[in-house]
Amino acid sequence: MRTTQLALGALAVATLGTSLAPAAHAQTTTTTHERGNVIECTGTIKGKPVYASLYENNVYANVIQVVIGDGDDQVGNSREVAGGFIEDKQVYGALRVGGKRAVVEGHAARYGKRIAVHDEFDDAGQHVVVDGFHRKLSKDLTLTWRHRTVPLACGTAFFYDLTTTKTDIE
Repeated sequence: MRTTQLALGALAVATLGTSLAPAAHAQTTTTTHERGNVIECTGTIKGKPVYASLYENNVYANVIQVVIGDGDDQVGNSREVAGGFIEDKQVYGALRVGGKRAVVEGHAARYGKRIAVHDEFDDAGQHVVVDGFHRKLSKDLTLTWRHRTVPLACGTAFFYDLTTTKTDIE
């Protein structure tokens, strides 16, 4: 009888211990469908180098960034905007840089064939898989700042349509 009671007691403790044990961490996977445009440009204004970036994303932020000069002369700013920067092929983005209004504007349109994209990498404890396509943007942009307007050379300019899947790494 005593053996039976000990066995039942041990079974009860084992069962209770199992129910109190922490549950195994479940992997979380999130998938987003992201569309937008990326335009990165350089130029020179008043003898100073310029970097301008317009980034649109339908899921995350739309951000404009302009940096003028280098070293101790450098001024710059960035800001998020609710809407995008391209509407009916017309580009417009503005912000204050060094206390003066800086405006990036012009024309951008998709052209050429779709370029397939597939990328996999680990980032911040997640395995990330990106699938979709890019398409080049033709562009003709200028920067106006401190009463001067200069052309911008935009080597990186593309539209993207991507599905991004992020899975927690255990």
